[in-house]
Amino acid sequence: MLTKAEAYYLDKLEQWENERKSERSIKILHLYSDYIDTGLSYLPEWQKQKIVRSLNNILFHLHAILINSTFQRNTAQKIMQQARVHNESIFTLRDMTKLSIDQLQSIAEKQMAHYRMLASAQGALASKHTGFFMGDFLSMLIINLRSVQVLASLYGRPADSPNEIMTALKVFCAGCLPHEQRKEAWNELMDELEKEQQGFFYDGKDEIVQEKMLHSLLSELIKLSFILFFKRKSSMAGTIIGAAANYHFTKEMTELAHHFYQKSYLLSKRDGIYPSLR
Repeated sequence: MLTKAEAYYLDKLEQWENERKSERSIKILHLYSDYIDTGLSYLPEWQKQKIVRSLNNILFHLHAILINSTFQRNTAQKIMQQARVHNESIFTLRDMTKLSIDQLQSIAEKQMAHYRMLASAQGALASKHTGFFMGDFLSMLIINLRSVQVLASLYGRPADSPNEIMTALKVFCAGCLPHEQRKEAWNELMDELEKEQQGFFYDGKDEIVQEKMLHSLLSELIKLSFILFFKRKSSMAGTIIGAAANYHFTKEMTELAHHFYQKSYLLSKRDGIYPSLR
């Protein structure tokens, strides 16, 4: 049974879903997407598969490093400290579900703003320092994967079990996709969420990174090319492009991840299936 506040947030989520379904991509973005697809069509299939396998391995190893790091433990402690301001009985991440939906929303908004700021700073620094420029792709992977992990933890679903690891990585990959493909990925996530509500979980057969994610990889290379080009013309232009591109990417990522985990939390409460029992 949902409270009035929880029902309100679930309605807002459904409105957001309906808006995204009816939303049409901006013409220039559609042309840009077609340009990327054309570029990828020249890449041999075996090379595409090799890159996809490499990305799969990178994501799994990166997730394992981040989730088991001291940084993760410190972040978890900070989140729980924020939560204990509202509820003194919170001692684990799965206890986060004891908070009200308004309290969870407030903490989530602060975390999303934090990661957007980090991404924006990384983009700005990439235009000024060679080290940050060379490490931009890896830095953006880390920042955005961390944002998904943190949002998962906020709603009582820390990515520390096979099912939750796969879910977090799928959410991350969905956030990396271009506009139209992100809609399809969201529908797939909703289908899996429905299966979870019925008691079906990840069976260990799915591939996380799919070929369509190469679109994001090529977009990253194009972004870096623009930064490099404008850096020579004007350092300020390169800074603005880097900061804006990274901010926009992380905004899209955190928005999708937050909506997914918030909806998972609300459906679990509505149907009486709590994350702590997963």
